[in-house]
Amino acid sequence: MKKSEIKDSLKFYAKLALFSVREEQSSLSGSLGGLLLYPCFIWIFSKLWLGLNHNVTSLGMEPLFAYIGLTEILFMTTLRVPLIERASSDFTLSFVRPCSWPIYTNISIYSRTLSRRLLYLLIYIAIMPFFIDNFFLTSMSTLRFLVFLPLITILDTLYSFLLTSLQIRFYSTKNFRMLFGKFFLIFGGVLAPLSDIPEPWSKLFLNTPFSDLIFQPCYFSIKAEFYQINFSQWFARVILQLACLLALSARMYRSSRNHYHNFGG
Repeated sequence: MKKSEIKDSLKFYAKLALFSVREEQSSLSGSLGGLLLYPCFIWIFSKLWLGLNHNVTSLGMEPLFAYIGLTEILFMTTLRVPLIERASSDFTLSFVRPCSWPIYTNISIYSRTLSRRLLYLLIYIAIMPFFIDNFFLTSMSTLRFLVFLPLITILDTLYSFLLTSLQIRFYSTKNFRMLFGKFFLIFGGVLAPLSDIPEPWSKLFLNTPFSDLIFQPCYFSIKAEFYQINFSQWFARVILQLACLLALSARMYRSSRNHYHNFGG
């Protein structure tokens, strides 16, 4: 590929990312319910866990509200059905478009997911003073969270792309989405901080890939340290997960494309 072609491709994908962000902003009216429910989820999950745990948490009262706020940002923007269905419906265009459909789809999903998470983060900054009086905690947790956001959104994008390929292959992925959603909810520490779960369950949950995507980044954002691991260990686990997702996504995409051809697509 010539340098001019590479430059044109980069321009195209950059414009695609910008277009996806703008389109995501224009469709916010259909997502107002989730945006309005976000503060309610923070209050409900925090009160629920404190009630079940007799008002005791290793995080502390104020950090718990901040932690729940950050985990909800990730959970509410993970494996979004409209993005998966739209990407799968565009699959037939991959046979006529000159660009790569996997790259096109991943950039579109990534841009939309990241922009939605940044929007939720703005709401987080605005509403946290109603839950806690610690402005330093709010501001520092936001800054630390921003550092992790681009990387963990890449992995979330690959999970969405994997489910998109599964939908093309099997036509319906409702059960797959539900299963992965439960994994993120429980093993990711959304339902409850994994630091509060007793052994041996805590050790089991912490060793799942979902804890590295939600619990550990959010815990670090609050506490400025990972839970029972260091940065090098977390980063190595994330890179390993990234490599596995790339391999699985590539294999599933090829399988879906072959299946589409074989059945008259």
